[in-house]
Amino acid sequence: MAESEQSEYLEEIADLRSRLAQLVEGAGDPVLIDEFTIEVRILESLLLAARELDLQLKLDPELGQSLLLRGLSPHSFKDVYSFVYDAAMEIDLQGRDLARAVGETDFADHLRR
Repeated sequence: MAESEQSEYLEEIADLRSRLAQLVEGAGDPVLIDEFTIEVRILESLLLAARELDLQLKLDPELGQSLLLRGLSPHSFKDVYSFVYDAAMEIDLQGRDLARAVGETDFADHLRR
């Protein structure tokens, strides 16, 4: 997948990391630091999950058909990310934080259902 397809996600993560670093260096509000840290972890886990699903879609055309049936294109990283994001919002966390739950979820399996 072309890096340009991911640029907005990578920029958002980089921006949050930069703001987080400024907060840490400036001895910012610990609650705000925790919130930024959690947000960075979630966005990184979503991006990684979308990358993994994107690779699986390239290897398994049938899986791509399942995405098409949902009105999303298997050839569009934005659509793949959108699917991962939406599916992630429905994960039963079972006491896990969202970033960890996303990392432990098989999104290709969600497409097969």
